[in-house]
Amino acid sequence: MRIKDIMNEEPYVFYGEDSLLTASNFMREERVRNVPVIDKNNKLIGLITLREIIEGVIGNERKLTVNEAMIKEVSTVGVDTPLRGAIELMLMNHYGCLPIVDSDGKLLGIITETDLLKTLHDLTKVPEDFYKYYDVK
Repeated sequence: MRIKDIMNEEPYVFYGEDSLLTASNFMREERVRNVPVIDKNNKLIGLITLREIIEGVIGNERKLTVNEAMIKEVSTVGVDTPLRGAIELMLMNHYGCLPIVDSDGKLLGIITETDLLKTLHDLTKVPEDFYKYYDVK
């Protein structure tokens, strides 16, 4: 299985000039923890996470932009990266996501912990008596 088989090809994105408040509100409403940051040419320039938003706001008296708080050196993978390799990278580095880029650094998609859980869910069978023991609908 390759990254292209499970990646989200239409991830939410921010631009560097977006405000942290805008990013924070959006991420809370959409219930996402990691969002790629791109330039006007769709080139990946960073990654904003809830941690960066918190650290960017605490003790800072002026308004910050996404560009000022984002992670600027981001590990990425390509569409043909084996899924196991991407998982290894995420586990070794405690990453919650990996942006997928082309050879020019343009954002093609993202893979998150949730995408991996959905894939695992799709590959496994729910036991027949599952609903007898759990209050899940």
